[in-house]
Amino acid sequence: MLPHAWWLLAGVVVMYVYDAVLLLYHNEVVFHEGRGGRWTFSVGSDFQLAGRHVFLAALLAPARRVLRLRWTSLKAPSPATPLHGLRAWQAGASACAWPVLLVAWLFALMPAAVYSPIPVMLAWMAALYVAIACAVLRLWQVRRTLGLNRKDATGISSDALLCAPYAMNVVRKLGMRAADRFDLVSVAHALLDAPERARLTRAIQARIQNQMDLEDLEGERHAQLQAYSLQIEGALA
Repeated sequence: MLPHAWWLLAGVVVMYVYDAVLLLYHNEVVFHEGRGGRWTFSVGSDFQLAGRHVFLAALLAPARRVLRLRWTSLKAPSPATPLHGLRAWQAGASACAWPVLLVAWLFALMPAAVYSPIPVMLAWMAALYVAIACAVLRLWQVRRTLGLNRKDATGISSDALLCAPYAMNVVRKLGMRAADRFDLVSVAHALLDAPERARLTRAIQARIQNQMDLEDLEGERHAQLQAYSLQIEGALA
């Protein structure tokens, strides 16, 4: 048994939550998977940290997929078009789910492990790092399907190997760098039903209104934002 093991347990929870938190810019949207595979979205909290909106995914569901995308008012939103690679990305992310779930289950056993005799604790640690290695290996096997370059895959892998609690966020991180690959409007039409798209429209328009409140009413930027607010409503309808 480790002395003061509760400090270690608290540290794992803090590191896991810290790694799971996303700070979103005003023009970012997170599409995330809910129960039963149904997709929804978030633009983060109204509360801001360092000028960015806080988003925290479901901590008890580390295998649910997440896509972080963005919109820009500098050009009109593109019409919804068939997405190439979205289904492949979903399949690749799902393939990484089982080793991440195994890591999460082993962490759930951590309270029992750290209060057990040393041989039991060492066996738990060995099993944990085997599971993390499986998650990293699986990530590299489906890297091309996910559209990850070597740099991004290496970053996710090194985080998981160097800090074990970060391994529980591997699936979430697979969609963090998708903004240049997938269009927000097309993803919304592919993943969200009509009521959710209407809610997304209102959320984006609220963020646009916040920007408009800072602009000169007669200025070009105000007019541009106002036009985009109407355009995004039509694009997401």
